[in-house]
Amino acid sequence: MNERWQSLTSAFERLNPREQRLVAVFALLLVAAVARYGVYEPLVGGRERLAQANERLLAELGTLEDLSRRVRAEGKNQPAKATTGEVPDDFSLFAFLDKAAARAIDGEGVESMAPSRRELDGGLEETLVELRLSSVSLDEVVSLLRAIDRAAAPVYVKRLELRKRYDDTRAFDVLLVAGALARA
Repeated sequence: MNERWQSLTSAFERLNPREQRLVAVFALLLVAAVARYGVYEPLVGGRERLAQANERLLAELGTLEDLSRRVRAEGKNQPAKATTGEVPDDFSLFAFLDKAAARAIDGEGVESMAPSRRELDGGLEETLVELRLSSVSLDEVVSLLRAIDRAAAPVYVKRLELRKRYDDTRAFDVLLVAGALARA
C-alpha cells in the first residue's frame, strides 16, 4: 500500500502545476460524488422508506382496531348461544359452510372446500371442512366467522391462517378449518 501511495505522489509531482490543479479538482469532485451518492443518499432514502413503511403499518393498525371494535360490539349485541353440543340430525357442516361462504364472500373468493370425518374417543365423530379462500378482504373473513359463530349447531374454527397477497395488500388468502362434533 505504501509503495502505491509513493508511486501516485511521485506521478502527481511530475505533472506541471496546471495538470496538478486539474487532477486535484477531479479528485475533489470524485470524493464529493462518492460522499453524496454512496453515503448521504442511502441514509436519507433509508429513513424515508422506513417512515413510509411506518405510516403504512399505522394505517393498517387503525383499520384492524376499527374491525376489532366492530367485532366486540357485534359480540355484545348477540345473545349467548346454547352450547349443548347436540347437532341436529339434518345439519351438514359442508352445506352450512358453503352457504355461509356464499353469503360472506363476494365473487370467486372460494377456492376449494374439502370435507373429512374421523372417529374420536367416547363415541364422538368429528366432521371437518377445510375451506380455502383466495383474494378476500378482512371484512369478508370477519363476516364468515360471524356466520360460523351464529350456526344452529356448535361449529368451531379449528384452524385459521391469513396470508397477505403480494399483489394487493388489502386482500388475503385464507385457510379455514371448521369442525363440528356429533355422536357416532
